[in-house]
Amino acid sequence: MDFNRMKMKPKYIILIGIFISGIIVFDSCRKEEAPLRVGGCNDPDSPVHNIGNIDYDDASCLYGFITGYEIAYHPQYDNAAGTGSDWDLLVATDADLILRIKQDTAAGYFFESFEQTDQAHNDTAKWGSPFEYKLVNTTYVWDLYDVDLTGGDDLVAQGTFNAIDNASNGVVTAIGYNPYGDSTELRITYDLRKDP
Repeated sequence: MDFNRMKMKPKYIILIGIFISGIIVFDSCRKEEAPLRVGGCNDPDSPVHNIGNIDYDDASCLYGFITGYEIAYHPQYDNAAGTGSDWDLLVATDADLILRIKQDTAAGYFFESFEQTDQAHNDTAKWGSPFEYKLVNTTYVWDLYDVDLTGGDDLVAQGTFNAIDNASNGVVTAIGYNPYGDSTELRITYDLRKDP
């Protein structure tokens, strides 16, 4: 029997034990990798915000600046749907439209259009934006009137909307009604860009 050979075995076992212990200690000291953080726009006034889906605001927010206003359609008659007289008596039958828009808490309108004369109910009335108004996450109020030379202006439609909730692909869309339930569609076009 070779006693030298038997004496060497415990040394190997000790070395293997030290090696395994070293691996365990080294492995336990490694730092955990941080999970990937997602950035985006965290401002509710941006039509393209990512609130609730991001970890931090990365200053990528874009905002909607109004470029124009449109009435896509309005009622053909000045009273209940499908009945009554046209908007103007004798002279012209189509509406002479004026559009007004304001924030619901504001005293005055930020947009009051010029008169769009002889506007047929199924033709789009358009106004350019006199200045680049920035849309925000609040309620807006709008009304549309037919201008009459006598007897006062006729309400065509009125409504409310939230500009950010109703914004999609460069257009805010809102539906308004007159007292008879006839509908009118308002469209506000906007460009997305950084806040100056």
